[in-house]
Amino acid sequence: MTLVNSWKSLLLAGLPLALASSVASASLIGQWTFEGSNALADTQGNFGNLQLMGNASITGGKLDVNGSGTTATGWARTTGYSGPTITDKTLVVWVAMQNLSNVANAGSAMTIDRIGSDQFDGIIYGEQQANRWLPGSSYWWRTQALNPGYTETATNTLVQMAFAYDDLGGGQMSVTGYRNGINIGSYITANATSWSAGDTEILFGIRHAAGLSGPGAIDALISEARLYNTALSQSEVQGLSLNPVPEPESLALMGLGLLLLGRARKNRG
Repeated sequence: MTLVNSWKSLLLAGLPLALASSVASASLIGQWTFEGSNALADTQGNFGNLQLMGNASITGGKLDVNGSGTTATGWARTTGYSGPTITDKTLVVWVAMQNLSNVANAGSAMTIDRIGSDQFDGIIYGEQQANRWLPGSSYWWRTQALNPGYTETATNTLVQMAFAYDDLGGGQMSVTGYRNGINIGSYITANATSWSAGDTEILFGIRHAAGLSGPGAIDALISEARLYNTALSQSEVQGLSLNPVPEPESLALMGLGLLLLGRARKNRG
């Protein structure tokens, strides 16, 4: 194979991933890497600094949340949202369970919640069934068990969890769960809702908030969390990687490579 053909194969193979990464990057409205000079900050600037509650801590670029049974001893929240109204969305989190649901359960790896009323969606762990992930919601309005779902059996293993919510109109929405990019279940439900500036918070550890407390707990290390204001597709979820977020520049570089490829072929006559 010639050098030109090798470059062509490489570029074309990476183009779908670059396109997916570019779409995801453009719709990112919240990102917490728990690293850098301000480990409490949302890198997108739409939320205020993270508030650590109880014995929650950030160590080595990871948020440590804790609890016993359904009571959180360490959790975190971020308020002060100033971005666009959120209807379609994807919650994404990279999380490693330090203990399974026999120690702490019915909490959340990541929840979006209203501040002034009980209205939340979250990546809930071990609430209805031990060690299984659930798209939790207020009064289970948008909640169904994922089929086939996934039962965690190992601790200290980093996994990517993503729940995508797509507003279908007429109060209907689809909910799809992914674990490490694999579809673990999807369903259509009623009671679609939205979150707006000044009345939105993100929670880690507890299922939802009631002031400065809330039900549920998990014992876990969270390496990164993101909020997108679109329902990412499976290929887009698979194209995500831990910090840094793939930038649109990656697509520009891909285009430059294709341009150089075209010129090389032209020069060959």
